[in-house]
Amino acid sequence: MARIAGVELPKNKRTEIALTQIYGIGHS
Repeated sequence: MARIAGVELPKNKRTEIALTQIYGIGHS
């Protein structure tokens, strides 16, 4: 798992999607 912003995320997730999940900025 890749550790981004102190949050472990699966490596198969895109960085942009991962960031949206971390910061709560999703595509409406």
